[in-house]
Amino acid sequence: MLIRGRLLIDPTRSPELGWLRIESARIAEIGTGDPPRDQPAQTLGGRDCIISPAFTDAHIHLPQIDSAGCDGLPLLPWLESVIFPAEIWWGRGHALSMARTAARRMLREGTFNFAGYLTSHAEINREAVAYLRDKTPLRFIVGRVAMDRNAPDELTAEDRARASSRPVPSPAMASLGSNNNHRISANPRFAVSCTDELLAEIGWWHKEHPEAIIQTHLAESQQECALVSELFPRDPHYTAVYDRANLLTPTTLLAHCVHLSDDEWRLIAQRRSIAVHCPAANIFLTSGLFDYHAALRHDIRLALGSDVAAGADIAMPRVARGYIETAKVRRMTVDPDSPIPTPADAWNRITRENADLLGWPDTGRIETGAAADLLVLRVPETWLDEHIVGRLIYNWSSRLIESRIIAGQAVDPAKL
Repeated sequence: MLIRGRLLIDPTRSPELGWLRIESARIAEIGTGDPPRDQPAQTLGGRDCIISPAFTDAHIHLPQIDSAGCDGLPLLPWLESVIFPAEIWWGRGHALSMARTAARRMLREGTFNFAGYLTSHAEINREAVAYLRDKTPLRFIVGRVAMDRNAPDELTAEDRARASSRPVPSPAMASLGSNNNHRISANPRFAVSCTDELLAEIGWWHKEHPEAIIQTHLAESQQECALVSELFPRDPHYTAVYDRANLLTPTTLLAHCVHLSDDEWRLIAQRRSIAVHCPAANIFLTSGLFDYHAALRHDIRLALGSDVAAGADIAMPRVARGYIETAKVRRMTVDPDSPIPTPADAWNRITRENADLLGWPDTGRIETGAAADLLVLRVPETWLDEHIVGRLIYNWSSRLIESRIIAGQAVDPAKL
């Protein structure tokens, strides 16, 4: 396969006309200008197309795929009245149809890789994982949500019933093996819904599997932080709860991180854990404004996530827009010295940097030898200037995508 167009190799520079030759699911050759005369029979794109890496979402909840837009509630009441019922629905036999919907929507918007949450149900989640693995081309890190309190019995019963066993993936889910494209994570929901014993068990499991990913939430809302202080009175702050349980690791994804002290930022940096900024969700639930300035000061490893369904938009370019706009709002209202990420920085986050942090350094980029995970975009001619990345972020629509190429093969989301 040969793909022609303006290659968005470096988002800090205007894309130049060129071509890619794809062999064995990878980019075998990159050239500038017009392609060689002996073109392969299958050729995609054209001189007026943009060729971009596909996107990676570092935080999404698949069971919440149809729960976006239930507005007017802060985090904890929203979980009780909207999200817990949706997760119960998933567990009552609707997981496969919802997983299919989520996969289609991600592919439609150009997201080929994700880190996400399932529910606390073991058996039906095995089926959902098998579907994602066998019937979709997506790369993923997913985990069964661990929770044993402060939620409906239908969501906490399994962890309470096996309190003496470790909350690890069941054998059927673990049978995904060592395929780096499909990995099972440990997902303690957040400290509010987990007892000390459950967090400790996950921490011990991770000591035996240090390469495994941990996904959890941290300091999303002030009400949540206050409740954690009541539930864990011996810990000096929220982040210390996870650290005491050995859950702050270089492979830990900490969603939100909105209300953190300097001590907490320093601890996260020391443990090299990854903060996942979810700008749309933080605004939707009026949780707060992520402190990008603090993250930079402390040299935090930073990813971006849609956080569907608190984040109402699954499209990562619109998440990138929220990343920029949150920093602008903080500069205008809180911190006049707060830096503002550029469109190029935001584009790097949702492509190369998110992929790197999730352990997929062969995707999210246009390089010889990289996986041929690409988007062929057809944009207005007036966009083809030094502002092309900003134009894509602020005007994003899935209608811009002419072709989706995963591992060198064209994919149609509607055919999943």
